[in-house]
This record gives sequence, structure tokens and C-alpha cells, in this order.
Amino acid sequence: MERLARFVMHHRRIVSLVWLLLFVAGGISASGLSSRLTFDFSLPGQPGDTAEQQLISRFGASTDDTLVAVLHAPAGSTIAAQHPGVASVFDSIGKQVPQARVIGPTGAASSGFVSDDGRTAYILVQGPAPQGFGPGLEAQVGPVLTAAAARAHLESGLTSYGMLAAGGDSDGPSVLVETLFGAAGALLVLIFVFASFLALLPMLIAAVSILTTFLLVYALTAITDVSFVVQFLISLIGLGVAIDYSLLLVTRWREEHAHGHTGPEAAFATCKGGKDILASPGNP
Repeated sequence: MERLARFVMHHRRIVSLVWLLLFVAGGISASGLSSRLTFDFSLPGQPGDTAEQQLISRFGASTDDTLVAVLHAPAGSTIAAQHPGVASVFDSIGKQVPQARVIGPTGAASSGFVSDDGRTAYILVQGPAPQGFGPGLEAQVGPVLTAAAARAHLESGLTSYGMLAAGGDSDGPSVLVETLFGAAGALLVLIFVFASFLALLPMLIAAVSILTTFLLVYALTAITDVSFVVQFLISLIGLGVAIDYSLLLVTRWREEHAHGHTGPEAAFATCKGGKDILASPGNP
């Protein structure tokens, strides 16, 4: 570690340039990483996965999340009386979202999609398995449903298990934005602890470390599948380890500097390890 520290110190301009290049390249790769990560939790060869593959092959839709579109007839009317309007909504979804499989109150099975009071109808919409962490099929079905229902003078709504789990929000902050929120909170604590510009050092280490790891994972996705969970682990562990390790080194550097070492020599002594505490000037 001491030899590495001396090498870095003697070639700090080159090392700083490499850090900057890694930071920029990591930032560019991070923006496109989510689309390259896999959301597949299937277990090939298991009965559930075999059935899922058969459904996808036959119907072109996954059971990942089923959207439930709700149509409500005006007061004094029923779904049966509004059948042409309901059918138009059904057809609009099928035509404008061709990758979706739409099941609703048409044909002989209509009664199973209408409420007991006859005023509410349900339409089930399924689509391909999601390929990214972001707005899914609901982002396409929602506007079509709202517009078609308004033309038919019907009230409408859209829900699903995934939308309920997400609080009804189909879009949210990216991993980097969430990491920045966490880093901002950590920076406030570090400013209180250090009361100097040294508080920025852990954030600098975290930024380069996290983005460089994103760059490595981006390259890894070219040869194998990588779960989307990895991006959260990188941000969480990268931020935590960068702060912890930086606190350790900065504290040790301050001790060595207080014992009379110059800035660079204090850094070298810090990287040597605990044995140098006993050899430091001022210690018995």
C-alpha cells in the first residue's frame, strides 16, 4: 500500500487524468445501463417457467403483470346499454397497443367481466415481459384507455399489482438520482464531522468508484446476463464503503500530520498501517 501511495503521489497528474476519464466514461455508461440489465427471475426447467414459455409462445403475452382497466357506465345506464362504447374502448386498446393481449366483456363470457350491478366492466390487458426498469405496458395502455373511454362517455381507471406496489407511479427517479439524494444527506453529516473541505473527499471517492463500477458492469452485460438488482447494490455499497474507508484514511492522515509529518509523508505513513503509529514523532 505504501508503494502504491508513493506511485500515485509521484504520478498524480496521470492518475487524476485516469480518474477523470473513468468518471466521464462511467457517467455515460450509467445512463444506458438499465436497458441492458435483465429482469428475468425465471428458473429454466421448472414447471412454472415451462408454462410461462408456452403462454408467451402461444399468446405473445407474459403473466408478469396483468393490467385491469375499469369502465364505469353513467348514472342511470348499464354496461349492456353502453355496449358499443365498451366495444370501442376494447378495440382501441387492441389496435393502438398491438403487443398487448386484451380480454374483456365481449362474446359469451361477457358476464364474467361485468359487476353485479351491471354498471362496471373490466378489461384485462397483458403484454410481453418487461425488458427494463421504467414505465411498462401501463404507460401505453393508460392514455389509450382514457381517450377511448372519454369518447364513449364512460369513466375509466387502470390498475395492476405492479402499479399498486409502485404507489401508482409508473415512473420514478433513476438509481443515480437516488444515490445523489443519499450522498447529499451523507455530505451534511461529513461537513459536521470534518468542518472542512475534507468532507468532499468521501463524495469524490464514491462518485468515481460507483461510476467506474457501472462502466465495468456495462462491459460485463455484453457477455452475460446481469440482474437489475446489481445497480442498486453498486450504489449502496459503493457509497457506504467509500465513506467508511475515506473516514478511516482521513482520520489516520490527520493523526500522522499532527505528529509532524508533511502532507505526502503523512499519506505514506497512513497507507503503511497501524505499525507506524508507534513510530510516529511524539509517541513514546
